[in-house]
Amino acid sequence: MIRREVKIWCKINGLALLAGIAGGLGAIIFRKMIWLFKYLFFQLLLPRLTINLWGYNLGVMILPALGGLIAGPIIEWISPETRGHGVPEVMDAVHTKGGDIRGRVAMVKTLVSSITIGSGGSVGREGPIAQIGAAIGSLLGRIAGFDETYRRLLVVCGLSAGISGTFMAPLGGAIFGLEVIYRGVAPYDVIPILLSSVVGMVVTGEVFGLKPAFKAPEYVLKSPLDVLYFLPLGIIFGLLAIIWTRMLYLMEDLFDRLPIRRPLRPALGGLLTGLMGVFLAKYGILGVGYEGIDLALSGTLPAWLLLLLGVMKMLATSLTVGSGGSGGIFAPSLYMGAMFGGFFASILSGLPLVSRQPSIYYLVGMAALFAGAAKAPLTCMIMLPEMTDNYHLLPALMVACSMSYFISALLMKGSIYTLKLKRRGVEIEHTVDPLKLVKVSEIMTPLEKVVSVRKDTPLSILYFMILESKHTAFPVLDDGRLVGIVTLKQLSGLRQEEIEELRVKDILKSRLVVTYPDETAYDVLEKMNQFDVEILPVVDRADEGKLLGVVSKRDTLNAILLGKRKMRLLE
Repeated sequence: MIRREVKIWCKINGLALLAGIAGGLGAIIFRKMIWLFKYLFFQLLLPRLTINLWGYNLGVMILPALGGLIAGPIIEWISPETRGHGVPEVMDAVHTKGGDIRGRVAMVKTLVSSITIGSGGSVGREGPIAQIGAAIGSLLGRIAGFDETYRRLLVVCGLSAGISGTFMAPLGGAIFGLEVIYRGVAPYDVIPILLSSVVGMVVTGEVFGLKPAFKAPEYVLKSPLDVLYFLPLGIIFGLLAIIWTRMLYLMEDLFDRLPIRRPLRPALGGLLTGLMGVFLAKYGILGVGYEGIDLALSGTLPAWLLLLLGVMKMLATSLTVGSGGSGGIFAPSLYMGAMFGGFFASILSGLPLVSRQPSIYYLVGMAALFAGAAKAPLTCMIMLPEMTDNYHLLPALMVACSMSYFISALLMKGSIYTLKLKRRGVEIEHTVDPLKLVKVSEIMTPLEKVVSVRKDTPLSILYFMILESKHTAFPVLDDGRLVGIVTLKQLSGLRQEEIEELRVKDILKSRLVVTYPDETAYDVLEKMNQFDVEILPVVDRADEGKLLGVVSKRDTLNAILLGKRKMRLLE
């Protein structure tokens, strides 16, 4: 047993390293493609679309619309799951689809998101690279022949590697995978995800350099009282996170109601986004927006402009994503948080005990807004110090992110990611249930060991079989085909003379509750409780008359032990 566990441990971690390399390479290719399309749209195409009005180039508004016009049909006709910000689709794959992501997703997401961002769509890189890395991890899991438990793990490994490589934040990338995607930590998750995250950062760093994502002024915690104002600030950012989330889905609803074909909606969203970009392009309203964050951190923007930019970025990103464009919402959240944080820094300046290092408010705002929107406080506490190479931020981040998360959790059900799934009827669990780690095929009694009866079997013989075998239920076959199940509970309601006269076919129920080999023990237990049965036939999904075995309530107890053993595996 120990040898088998070591073998699996080595295989999982070996594939985690491969996922890290592939995720890092995916991040490199994605960033290069963004640069390529940005060059094509803004350097080659824009000069040919120049329309000057009062010193502004109206041709800028055409670029995001053109990007949406190209990306929209590709998304709709080739890979609809690449629409939007990507992370909810990964969560759906991990929690409800056994870690399966179509192979084409990585290629299509790379293409459509780089077009959207390169043409000026107001979205970030984290959602696309998360989906790209996750698709690579899923592919590795399928090639290795892993079951869904380990495919899920490799999906998160690929995602974490991509996030880590994109933001030069290995620990933040790993925490993002564990907190946002898995929504719970099991011991066997941690090591492979950390390995892949570090490798992803190293691979990407070889090309782009190991430098922080932002050029932030150095902050030094000079007094514990510096964190005093971050308690109410966290509350404010929790409320702003709710507003941001609701605006995003309000815009999505508005576009869904428009009498415009879905492939064309990203073009309209791009046109409206581009209109704002005409006047605010130099401030990072278009694209990822990091140049706008750097400009804000330099301390040169007035308070009114910071507030305006925060609101405009919220609207621009809602238009881009809500219309069906492809891109992430992490970078735009950082942008909004920086602008609102700078605005509050201007308001608070001069009050007693306010930090004389205003950059702290910009940085805390970046983390606190996303912490409330994504309900991921740990991710933000860890990732921002990595992205700015300043760990003195931690006390302020801990206070603000915790309060933002608390307010958001109190007033909003779900996060900016899970709400998208909830609107589709998909609920994401927060913890790992051992029963969900075990398939029916692992615990069922196979057909060759199943005792069955025929339709014309007398009930008197069935009664004798129950006494002899101690079984409480038997599948009923007719010419080798499953037609029902007969149980001791059905016999217990009959008189003795009825048992002597009747046959199995006389008491068969027309409604048959079944399960499938790829369902989980959790699914089985839910069906048993719902229909008050103690045994379920296991049938082929493609042919429900083909009996493969049976599973009993006692088998689900064994599944708990098996599931816990899987959770301890590699601990």
